[in-house]
Amino acid sequence: MALIAVEIFDVMSINRSIAYLENISCDESVMAVKRRLSEKLSLPINQIALRLDAKGKNLKDDLVVQDLNLPSKGAHLYIRILGPQIGWKTVFLLEYFGPLVIYPIFYLRPAEIYGLDASRYPVSYGVKFALVCWTLHYAKRLLETQFVHRFSNATMPLRNIFKNCGYYWAFAAFVSYFINHPLYTPPYFGFVQFATGLIGFIICEFGNFSVHLLLKNLRPLGTKVRKIPMPDANPMTLMFNVVSCPNYTYEVGSWLCFSCMTQSLPALIFAFAGFFQMAMWAKGKHHNYVREFPNYPKHRRAIIPFAMAAQALQAIVLCGGLGNRMTSLTDHIPKCMLPIAGIPMFWYPLNFLQKNSIREVIMVVAERLLGEIRQLLCSSALPPLSDLQIEFVKLSSAAEHWGTADVLRFIDARIKKDFIVVSGDFVTDVNLAPMLSLHAAENATLTCLLCDRVITGPVPGPKMKLSKGRDFIVLSENNQLLFNGSEEDYDETIAVHVDLLDKCRTAYFTAKYNDCHLYIMKKCISNIIKERKEFTSLKADLIPYILEKQNAKDGHELTEHLGIDPLDEKVQKFSFGTTAVKSLQYPLKCFAYLLPPENGFIVGHVNTIGAYFEINKAIIRFLSSFSEKIPVGQSIDGSGTASVSESYIHPTTRISLKNDGEVHAARSERSIIKRSVTGEKCVIEPKSKIIGSLLMDGCQINAGAQITNSIICSGAEIGENASISSSIVVCQQIVPANVKMHNELIVPNSEVELEKWTQELW
Repeated sequence: MALIAVEIFDVMSINRSIAYLENISCDESVMAVKRRLSEKLSLPINQIALRLDAKGKNLKDDLVVQDLNLPSKGAHLYIRILGPQIGWKTVFLLEYFGPLVIYPIFYLRPAEIYGLDASRYPVSYGVKFALVCWTLHYAKRLLETQFVHRFSNATMPLRNIFKNCGYYWAFAAFVSYFINHPLYTPPYFGFVQFATGLIGFIICEFGNFSVHLLLKNLRPLGTKVRKIPMPDANPMTLMFNVVSCPNYTYEVGSWLCFSCMTQSLPALIFAFAGFFQMAMWAKGKHHNYVREFPNYPKHRRAIIPFAMAAQALQAIVLCGGLGNRMTSLTDHIPKCMLPIAGIPMFWYPLNFLQKNSIREVIMVVAERLLGEIRQLLCSSALPPLSDLQIEFVKLSSAAEHWGTADVLRFIDARIKKDFIVVSGDFVTDVNLAPMLSLHAAENATLTCLLCDRVITGPVPGPKMKLSKGRDFIVLSENNQLLFNGSEEDYDETIAVHVDLLDKCRTAYFTAKYNDCHLYIMKKCISNIIKERKEFTSLKADLIPYILEKQNAKDGHELTEHLGIDPLDEKVQKFSFGTTAVKSLQYPLKCFAYLLPPENGFIVGHVNTIGAYFEINKAIIRFLSSFSEKIPVGQSIDGSGTASVSESYIHPTTRISLKNDGEVHAARSERSIIKRSVTGEKCVIEPKSKIIGSLLMDGCQINAGAQITNSIICSGAEIGENASISSSIVVCQQIVPANVKMHNELIVPNSEVELEKWTQELW
């Protein structure tokens, strides 16, 4: 096994070498390296933290040197000396012992605290029960700390004990002083209010204890196995069905009930202070669960049942594009109206949003198409999208050339919250929940969808040199997006800023993924788009800009645009040092969701003729996964009018026989249709052969015609015995009988003459 030498530098002064360790095996753990340093520097091991980068995170003790990807020569790490440390268990015992002692002092010694006259006032039953409840609560806490909770070897700075104990001890004195005061006033609603609060307190305390027992048994002793906590036979653990941290829910409930029972404002303040602290813990644990377990129940909240749900997203569907990469078709049919299995393209991204429970939709369409799209959505011609609340935004003919960033700037006033941008040519049956979970768990500013199986295929029509359409992606180990660029935007070299490698020790460069142009964004990104008026495209302008700022050493430049989670901000104020608080200093994070093979059958970014042509054929077998209301194609048996396989034949398509009265045809008279799609009211006469092709609405295929790997647009007619392969016939064109065409684009003569004239002019 290879041995390496590692030089250790000081985090506080990165050029100052602290130690030099030789003969380190790649199989050694970080803990073993820390032991060596402990001996060499004569420091307690719990005061040593190692980092790969001076500004990075502390390395976990169980990591292996080999996993750190250190070079064989010139390897170095950074040390942070933590100072005097104390174990978590000791801190907890001291925290809880103080309130157990302090509270009874005010009850037992009123004369010394409130004056000699205090003993003349009677003590109400509410005050007595408050003492019992308080004492039992902190006695339970101490017993759980000793016998139930399991603590790691982690420590905290010794100075934190003063903050932690100060919080609990001060609140104990604050609450006890007022509840045990001689002038204390019993609850306004008397015994009913007292009894309600007491019963609630007892229930919540028992629930809290039940959850702690379940969590103890979730991980076998001496292991690091992590599982999704689920309810057991104890009914008090059913709270796991709705929240990730029911122990905190019960804890907050206990103090709210205690406040109700005593009608004490100091107790209520204590309850709310505790809530903010526990809300921070719960939010962090919930995010960790979501990140670690892809199948984590998505209906669970962090701490409050049925509340604190992630803010519902607005969706923005961009259907106003001209389709400049597929002009052979879009010069004759608007891109969003191109049929896929007989349904206009614009329906598919809307259906995708409905299936993923995103209701609010802003749909951007060309002004000339708005009336037709509205009519189609309201009619029975399309499968219903009744769950969606669609707000239409029309673009004038002058605005149809705008880029995606221009469009978002135009609709900025309509964007009220975090949003998801969906391209109008995105066709998929993907489940969006894992991507939404990743976005929420990482508190990402932007999350994009990457896929290595986007549907594409050969392009019919005249042969021409086409771009491979690749995207160059750089990802960190945890799929943080570091770079995203399209091959078309670069010549021969791609410049990657050195700050990227300074911030991320390990990065993966790849061209295997396609950017599906589906982005989840925080509301604050709309502020950047609004201010940076030179941005026209999300992919080419905005995203590179955000990634550059994310990777920059100085992350402050965009902070004025980036909103801070209100809960995080409040929790920051109410944090008393018992845990690390997330820094609000660098909130800018971009992530990529890598679509796994098991999520969805169809993923299509239909922005080229090849993608459009192939998805029409690929989608045939999976139409039911999009909607059960999609019309079922004709079922034609083997002895009928045609031999059909792996094809979608629209119910209104008519396949003729030589004699219309015949029910069955001789084998030689039958048409053959394989892996093809036909639109409404097409007519296919005998002996036709249609292989791997797309027929749009109203096509006439005369007897004996052969169509292979071609697109026949609406209203076109193919003459008898004509042979067409790898070609495109645009709308309303007539192909004469007996002709043979290969790799042709068949358009009106006026368009051919215009094209020739343009070529001669240039």
